[in-house]
Amino acid sequence: MIDSVKRQNRTMTHLLIVAVVMVGLATGCSQFCGHGPQPYLLLYAFEQEGTLLAEKMTVERTDHHLGRTVLTGKLAGKEIVLAESGIGMTNAAMTTQRMIDQYDPIAVIFTGIAGAIDSAVAIGDIAVPLEWIEHDYGYYGSEGFEYRSIGIFVPADSAVRQVAAFVSDEHLLKVLNNALETDVGFKSIGDRPPEIIVGGVGVSGNSFIDRKETREWLASEFAADVVDMESAAVGQVCTVNDVPFIIFRSASDLAGGSGSETAREELEQFFEVAAFNSSTLVIALLGAL
Repeated sequence: MIDSVKRQNRTMTHLLIVAVVMVGLATGCSQFCGHGPQPYLLLYAFEQEGTLLAEKMTVERTDHHLGRTVLTGKLAGKEIVLAESGIGMTNAAMTTQRMIDQYDPIAVIFTGIAGAIDSAVAIGDIAVPLEWIEHDYGYYGSEGFEYRSIGIFVPADSAVRQVAAFVSDEHLLKVLNNALETDVGFKSIGDRPPEIIVGGVGVSGNSFIDRKETREWLASEFAADVVDMESAAVGQVCTVNDVPFIIFRSASDLAGGSGSETAREELEQFFEVAAFNSSTLVIALLGAL
């Protein structure tokens, strides 16, 4: 009889523990697995690029993923997750996938600096390309480099397809155009107010471009407006996961430099203004959503 009571007690204790664990998992999942309010995922590569956004948001939770700080809270009245992707294509792809798995975002917004390629993009201007291309994905042969499209899973087709470019979300671009009807509050470089270039092409690769010949090749090969080291990777991950995305890139330098200054020297001089303008545009978009 005593043994029977002990067995019943052990069974009840076991069931209670299981119940507590399940409640904990359900609570965690409601917060991180898409059962609660879906957030917008805001990504940036350099720590300084996220500073303004972090200062403006109401932080409700701080987490750490893949060694980087992730803030959850509200910005411009929207639920957001703010995360540093790290620099480079692999870091950007890895972080984007982890954040999508963890937070199930409504959409992804990437903000940051870039090198200008087209002469129509001046330092301080913000490019919002329609398409993003990985400029260093291809084949090196006797004739030189040949760009190739990438085989990725396309959710709409439920199959792997060759994709040449990753396309920004049409709805987010329309909302952005509406937001631009009011003064956004950019910082100017000199007397020239920054311009916003919506549409066109952006390119990404794993190298910082500070060479005039490479800039000219990117212009002729892709008709690109800007170049960076993360955006196309973010676009690829979002496309595979069927998550809408839009990317803001403010020119901090002319890829390859201009006049007597290299792109690296220009970046150091104009980084703060470029990062501010890109972040300000993010806040304007969130307010218009």
